[in-house]
Amino acid sequence: MTVRWNATKAMRHLDSDPTAGTAEAYGELLAKCPVARVEVEGSKVDWWAALSHAELTTVLRDFRKMSSTVTTERDGTPAIIPLFADPPLHSGFRKLLNPNFPPEVVGRLEDGIRKIAVEMVDAIVAAGEVDFAGSFSYPYPTRVLCLFLGVPESDWPVHHEFVLAIDRLSNSNLSDPESVMFEEPFRDIAPYVLKVVQDHRENPRDDIINSFITGQVDGRSLSDYEIVKLTIAMMLAGHATTTAALANTVLRLAQDPELQDRLRAEPHRIPDATEESLRIDTPQQSLSRKCLADTELGGEKISAGEYVLVNYGSANVDPARYPDPGKFDIDRADKSHLAFGFGLHACLGQHLARLDLRIAIEELLARTSSFSVNGDVVRRSWPVLSVNEMPLQLNAAASAEVK
Repeated sequence: MTVRWNATKAMRHLDSDPTAGTAEAYGELLAKCPVARVEVEGSKVDWWAALSHAELTTVLRDFRKMSSTVTTERDGTPAIIPLFADPPLHSGFRKLLNPNFPPEVVGRLEDGIRKIAVEMVDAIVAAGEVDFAGSFSYPYPTRVLCLFLGVPESDWPVHHEFVLAIDRLSNSNLSDPESVMFEEPFRDIAPYVLKVVQDHRENPRDDIINSFITGQVDGRSLSDYEIVKLTIAMMLAGHATTTAALANTVLRLAQDPELQDRLRAEPHRIPDATEESLRIDTPQQSLSRKCLADTELGGEKISAGEYVLVNYGSANVDPARYPDPGKFDIDRADKSHLAFGFGLHACLGQHLARLDLRIAIEELLARTSSFSVNGDVVRRSWPVLSVNEMPLQLNAAASAEVK
């Protein structure tokens, strides 16, 4: 018997309970089935969802049956390349993008990122009481993105407002597949992005936009329109996941003084803590695919033309894959997770996101003696798990000199 699940209702209690975790929310569902029908509030689609780790990775491996081209433009082409593209279109653009994202390349930004983090952490510590979401986790990744894109840091509100507009319209890409919902915000942001591209043409520098200008896809140079679209894709990809991951991790730390103290004493374990946070509090809980050919998945028959959610959040707390999945354990032997996707569409920017997270947590812990929740936390739980409001009380580190 096919199980039906209302994702929004089932996860809603996480929105107002900062101690609630996704493992408990998904536990009963995972015990019943690896694949279910899912009702998404605000969507007319009768979704399927791959919930278990095994079934989800099966979907992600099979682009021939499970297409990423879900959200399109009026001409039917993917709205965002390479995110919503399949091979061979995906392959050519991914080849162009790949050289910009290895750890040794994004690592060149570490000094600039740390400068941003130090300035922002010092400001919130000096204030003592802040909304961490509004004061730090929203602006910080976007300021870093401006550094990555080679645009003035003062432009970060432009990027931020664009990302929020897309999110509002799309319900994080789940509400209306094959729609043209991105058309208006893309049109509004395009003049700004074109100006950025023109500045790069006139003042070349060694950054990702310059690689779009000088690079080729399948033996041809890119048009300004394609460069604008790729830049917009970077703006979207570089913000939401890192913002959510940072806030989710800090919320965990704010509720766990012992973990804070341990990481202050052992800062080399901060990456282990961020990886466990990414697993247990997966930022992008779910994304969509379109079934192209009749197939069977987890004992369910899925017809061509139907839509399937790849539910990373449930897969990352699947007890068949992770022992005691609801326990936040930085000593967990298995550090793997699906928060950055898997296979062809594994997140290009994951090394930059990890660098952002590590530096921010390092500086926050080094410059405080403690921090704690100081009011009502407001989250949203699905299809993105993130923190909208997080009032914190921050106490400065005793030492006047902090690295």
